[in-house]
Amino acid sequence: MRLGVSLGLYFAACAPTFAKIEIPPSVQQGETIELKVPEADLIQAKASPAPGFVFNGRSYPFYKASAEDGSLVFQGLLAIPCDLIPGSYQLRVGEEEDELKVRAGKFAVQHISLPKSKDNFDMSPHEKEAIEAAKATASSERHWHGKFTAPCNARQSAKFGMRRVVNGRLLKDYFHTGLDFAAPLGKPVCACAPGVVVLTGTGFKLHGNTIAIDHGQGVISFYIHLQKIVVKEGQEVDSGEKIGTVGQTGRATGPHLHFGIYVNQTASNPNQWLTTTF
Repeated sequence: MRLGVSLGLYFAACAPTFAKIEIPPSVQQGETIELKVPEADLIQAKASPAPGFVFNGRSYPFYKASAEDGSLVFQGLLAIPCDLIPGSYQLRVGEEEDELKVRAGKFAVQHISLPKSKDNFDMSPHEKEAIEAAKATASSERHWHGKFTAPCNARQSAKFGMRRVVNGRLLKDYFHTGLDFAAPLGKPVCACAPGVVVLTGTGFKLHGNTIAIDHGQGVISFYIHLQKIVVKEGQEVDSGEKIGTVGQTGRATGPHLHFGIYVNQTASNPNQWLTTTF
């Protein structure tokens, strides 16, 4: 989904001139939307630092880009958290404010059984720090163009946003942060879009062998529970390039790929990225 935004931004020593922010009527939990601001709609467009926007009290960056006609635009992505309570929330660009309505994702509930040794979210030393650092990557260049591609040729066995009942107990404050692909051990796993590998973690107790790829502008893809990793940190990869193989490492009951996409550190529905061009 693309958003056209027409507004003026306030900078010091300049009188603000504002136009109404164009936003969709509503957005679903887990969905991502894009804000685009043409250079012509900015006061002192070349001012530094680049402008940004605020949603629900949190600040997000804009990145400079070229439009199809060669003009300069500022663009930014907003992923709606899966656990954000449905309702209306403040969206502010510059000094203009509007409300964005968030509607329920209507996510399913999945019942699974785990052995006692895996009925927890325990992590290895430094595992959480490594995962969070990868999520927080925010390079300015947008490496991808068009839709993302599925990382594995297999059926989806668990959808994004699902709640889980484990051994008869509903997990509190939990939702499935990606897609699970049911595939046999050793099946190839490929990069979903061009980018740079920022994490190749092995032996993680929860995530298992994990790859994270930076696609630019706050968009990071994760490939979890891998058997083998065939890329290195800092390596540039292209869409469809093999990066590893399906495994069952970490907290996994059987062979599968957990595939996730984070936008500015918020889990985003990967199926939207497979069907929508940002």
